[in-house]
Amino acid sequence: MTPQIPAARPAPHHSDTEVRIINAARDLFFQHGFSAVSGDQLCKAARVSKTSLYKFFGDMAGVLSAVVINEGDLFDLYVDEVPETEREFWKSLWSYGTRLLSLLNDPFCIQLDRMLHEEARANPALADSFYKNAYGKCHQDITALIALGQERGFLKNAEPAEDLADNLISMWEGLRFVRARLGRNDPPYPDPSSWSRQCLETLFSSQMPLPLDE
Repeated sequence: MTPQIPAARPAPHHSDTEVRIINAARDLFFQHGFSAVSGDQLCKAARVSKTSLYKFFGDMAGVLSAVVINEGDLFDLYVDEVPETEREFWKSLWSYGTRLLSLLNDPFCIQLDRMLHEEARANPALADSFYKNAYGKCHQDITALIALGQERGFLKNAEPAEDLADNLISMWEGLRFVRARLGRNDPPYPDPSSWSRQCLETLFSSQMPLPLDE
């Protein structure tokens, strides 16, 4: 059975008021961190009443959850087309990695990662939600793509596709993102395309047809 490459997921619908609150919260959380932002500050920045804030999100934890889910949707880096040839397969992996690393270069992604590390113990469901909506999606996409490559003979590795996807995503992210989280380098991936390709070549060595950019 041919593995199914996940299609684009539909974006959630928010009212104009919800969008204003989420966008204002995103900016304030980025500048000050979640714990330093009050409901009064958020309502003033979003130009909404506290009644609207509580109606849509319940409390500040609900706002943070909405921001997390919204940011997780940015990780919807679905494969544009199912690759039919070996070269298309490798270029799809390369392109996906480039898009992922470009997203991780976003300063708010780094700040969000810091906030989630701080909030995970008090709110594990929030961290779990972000993982499923962000990295979980990426792992699902790459697993399906690698499984397709294995089935069609483009990839000779016998390891389970989900393990190879785990290895590849870990290499793409590397210690560079850890350093960025700690404020040691910015951006973590100065050349996302080059780093994406380098990781592919390192993990799969002689299996990749070169050059890919023809």
